[in-house]
Amino acid sequence: MSRATKKSVGDEANATAGDTAQISGGDVSVQPLRRFMDGDVFRTPHDEPFTVSRLRAADLRANGLVAIVSDIPSNKMSQQPETKG
Repeated sequence: MSRATKKSVGDEANATAGDTAQISGGDVSVQPLRRFMDGDVFRTPHDEPFTVSRLRAADLRANGLVAIVSDIPSNKMSQQPETKG
């Protein structure tokens, strides 16, 4: 039987920071509530809101580190043109 190891918050931050480029679920703007390390960046409550993936935002919010400010609208120019029928 294998035993699962518990990761620290720092390990999760490093793991998910590298995975954000692979996630395609949209982006969210978040405001830091507490000081924390986000990969190589030290975030504080005095910082401007920053953009992360929805999955990363949910992870940070669950840990009480950020508040979700707003959804980032998708690029309207990338939509397929409507066809006349």
